Amino acid sequence: MQPNYASVIQLARKAGAAILDIYNRGEFTVIEKHDASPLTQADIVANKILEAGLKDIIDIPVISEETELPEQEERAQWPRFWLIDPLDGTKEFIDRNGEFTVNIALIEQGEPVFGLIYVPVTDQCYYGGDGKAFLKVGAEPASLLKTISPLKRIRENDTINLYASRRHATEQLVHLCNRLEEKLAQVQLIALGSSIKLAYLAAGQGDIYPRYGNVSEWDIAAGHAILRCVGGDILSKQYESFQYGRKPTMVVPGFFAVSYVDFDWRPLLLT
Repeated sequence: MQPNYASVIQLARKAGAAILDIYNRGEFTVIEKHDASPLTQADIVANKILEAGLKDIIDIPVISEETELPEQEERAQWPRFWLIDPLDGTKEFIDRNGEFTVNIALIEQGEPVFGLIYVPVTDQCYYGGDGKAFLKVGAEPASLLKTISPLKRIRENDTINLYASRRHATEQLVHLCNRLEEKLAQVQLIALGSSIKLAYLAAGQGDIYPRYGNVSEWDIAAGHAILRCVGGDILSKQYESFQYGRKPTMVVPGFFAVSYVDFDWRPLLLT
């Protein structure tokens, strides 16, 4: 069962408005969490708004980056739950570059069946479920998202658009870019923060986002659901599917996000 899209969008915008209120003030306290990641008042306020509001939309458990993770034994009993990152890209928020999002996903039997990524600075809302994904900007009508085959982009521009983390470049990424240029086409590397990269993949603006370091499930679940609606996917570094909320921790040890799963990336990624 899908949530009421309008209600989730309205809630994400409410959280986004609270984030922007703090962002536009320009002064806020930054606390270091136990994992050394930053926490601001905006994270806390947005989390409170989302946790309360999601319960009103569908009254099921909520897993959030900003609250204590329930034990695996408890989570294993949940057929459905919300998985959220109230402020994805806190470092981007602190650096004031606008590349931060509100992430909301609905998980059923370990699978992401609905996702929403909201970009407060631009009022762009990417969302999808039931095999269709959309972009809604401000009061404009929502438009349908669609991707294109990397082969089409190569034919038109001799280019592969590759997204990368603004903060987590690795030697593996350099080697992959070199391999893609040797075997496929020129690589246009686009470095961005937060789950904006997954939203842009789903909108057909890019082809692949490889991540070699650890992330958390709440970082990618919303984007994963949206990508699946347009024919993309997020796969493990072994190029296999995975589920959410089924492990003792919420750590994902890297992944490959692709906009067009029918294109076989495996010979290029797994060598």
